[in-house]
Amino acid sequence: MKHGKLAVFGCNGLALDVARRLEQSDHYFIMIDMDEGRVHEAREEGFRAERLDYTDDEALRKLGLGSDIDGVFCLLDEDSENVFLAITARAIDPRLRIVAICREPEASSKLLAAGADKVVDPYAISGARAYDLIARPDVVELLEETVFGQQDLNIAEITIPPSSWVHGVRLSEVRKRMTQNILLLGVVDAEHGQDLIFSTRNIDHNLDVGDILVVIGAREQVRAFRAMIHAEIQPG
Repeated sequence: MKHGKLAVFGCNGLALDVARRLEQSDHYFIMIDMDEGRVHEAREEGFRAERLDYTDDEALRKLGLGSDIDGVFCLLDEDSENVFLAITARAIDPRLRIVAICREPEASSKLLAAGADKVVDPYAISGARAYDLIARPDVVELLEETVFGQQDLNIAEITIPPSSWVHGVRLSEVRKRMTQNILLLGVVDAEHGQDLIFSTRNIDHNLDVGDILVVIGAREQVRAFRAMIHAEIQPG
């Protein structure tokens, strides 16, 4: 998400971790929960947090949905809560950027239907990492020692530009050329919607201009990978 005003729904452990990373990236955000105790815990960490009934449309509008909030994170404890919130938020503001977590794999399609732009499926991400443990154990070992042991962990979307050498190349070929200490989660095919095709699904995707590669890693490593993808000449 760009640096607009964001709302993080949920003051649970996951939401607090997201808040810490947003703070590191200098995002302006507010945390929301219906539980006063959780709101207090978020405030104890120094975050701006409010108790609010997310089922109340008027309360959401007063919060800024439909006016000055650019994006929301649906990180509530139950998938049904996140689906309801996504539907409500999308109805209030059709242009809103909505990212949601799904607790159960089958909830992903429901969240997308409810209006979420992106759904984070921890099961699929775990699968992507398990695949790399087998296919690229040397890189994963470095990840364990560096990326996953530090706070500098970033998920990035890298769009393939028209001049890139990657256009017309298969995903497996990009993997062969990777020297960066990152994890390639998958690709979003620009011609087939916004679903992330995870690299664990044994689909050797043929990449095109406009496709989005989704990676996770340290900031400098992600920057180096982005430069490689944007290059006109294939690396040796």
